[in-house]
Amino acid sequence: MKKFKKYIKAFELGLQSSMEYRANFALSLISSVFPMIMQIFLWTAIFFNSNDQKILGYDYVHMISYIIIASIINKLVSTGFEWDISEDIRNGGLNKFITRPIGYFSYRVFSFLGSKIMQLAIVSAILAIILTIINSNFSLGINPARILLFLLSILLALLLNTFLCILFSSAAFWMTENWAAFIFMNLLTQFASGGLFPIDILGKRFMRLLDFLPFKYIVYFPTNIINGKLQFEEIFIGIALQCAWIAATIALGKIFWKIGMKKYIAVGG
Repeated sequence: MKKFKKYIKAFELGLQSSMEYRANFALSLISSVFPMIMQIFLWTAIFFNSNDQKILGYDYVHMISYIIIASIINKLVSTGFEWDISEDIRNGGLNKFITRPIGYFSYRVFSFLGSKIMQLAIVSAILAIILTIINSNFSLGINPARILLFLLSILLALLLNTFLCILFSSAAFWMTENWAAFIFMNLLTQFASGGLFPIDILGKRFMRLLDFLPFKYIVYFPTNIINGKLQFEEIFIGIALQCAWIAATIALGKIFWKIGMKKYIAVGG
């Protein structure tokens, strides 16, 4: 229990940090609205200038509802602490974790969750309101069972994205300046996860490729649970694959960090 208390403290410090920088939090929420609005205008123009009721398998209502829901989920599961990990590796910040009885992975995860909790609460409330409005006007077929599975998939998506972030951050052991690699991986994750648009519009071949990658289980999968596109059997299979990818990213993260620590020269700090 004493061992766990230090991670609870890390969670509290993360929470205090998020409360202290409320302006940054508010600006990050506002800034995330603009890409969604641009997408809505784009798809509205495409549909209104087309004679077809459906484009790439989506009608206008389902495309716009996907864009809105996916944008909010993308915000819910976002991470971004790979920059902090990179700084610790480059500037010797890992030193204090080497000499003290605290796990760096656990510290970072609990600190991140603490800083994320307020955002999760506020964005979840916004998502609940929007889903209620969409369902009452367009009948997505949302029911209690689907809501529970959706919430579970969101939690697993957040964990998966967190451990992917840790895995990607191990690049800092081999790269002195890794901002370009992080930006590339963030863009790849945004694109392949379905955070920008429904990735199934790119065709079956692309979807088969994504079957071998974890990205689509971050945004695309939870979104399709709540919008009624997936049957329950497909949902259970998807949740099992989310768990499998979480286990795989944890294992790979530990392997890469173990190799990277052999190269760590512990300068600065």
